[in-house]
Amino acid sequence: MEHHASYLAKLLTDLLRLPRYIWGDGAFAHGQALSVLERYDHLFAALLAALLTVLLVYMLRNRMSKVPGPFQQIMETAVSFVRNLVGENIEHHPEKYVPLVGTLGFFILLNNLFGLAPLPSATGNWNVTLGCALVVFCYYNWHGMKEHGFFKYWGHFLGPVWWLAPLMFPIEMIGLLSRILSHSLRLFGNIAGEHVVAAIFFGMMPFLLPVPMMFLGIFFGLIQTFVFIMLATIYISGAVSHEH
Repeated sequence: MEHHASYLAKLLTDLLRLPRYIWGDGAFAHGQALSVLERYDHLFAALLAALLTVLLVYMLRNRMSKVPGPFQQIMETAVSFVRNLVGENIEHHPEKYVPLVGTLGFFILLNNLFGLAPLPSATGNWNVTLGCALVVFCYYNWHGMKEHGFFKYWGHFLGPVWWLAPLMFPIEMIGLLSRILSHSLRLFGNIAGEHVVAAIFFGMMPFLLPVPMMFLGIFFGLIQTFVFIMLATIYISGAVSHEH
């Protein structure tokens, strides 16, 4: 199994003198000895992104002013973007869904951008993107049941007429569960692929390509973040809508 520990994980392993082990039966990372930090650097990245998100919000709250500085303007623009995105797609009480969508957006964007530096990127690991997709899946189904009631919410998956229910319900459930796979794999595949391509080009031409590749990486990171939170918003909208 391929596994490439980040430069930061390797550096901290050497600085902290963490012991390295061969994981599993030797198949993982082709039998390469890795420290706990190197083995689980995607979890380290996820924790780092979560802490950085909390720190940015804390800094913004303590530095709010009537005449906003550059940092406040950037953060206000980001929050306004998320509010508009949610408000345009969810009709009833969209403001209560902004915290989750916004938090996921910051978390995913930070991890997407981590890959441009010698930092681990959690979104380049399917375990993390799958976790994000499962959070969204549980969240919109929970709110759908709260909005419509348990039986009415799941009843709309039975189809328009009762005699089609044995056929429609399994099909609807397959479609519902497939969202988890598509939502997580789309983000993972694009970010992991972008990082691999960037690493290849950096190795070929380290003195000419880094700057344009960095800008390209920022662009792809923003696009993939938007796609993930846009899909999350659409799923929430479909679950709480009163039109079905």
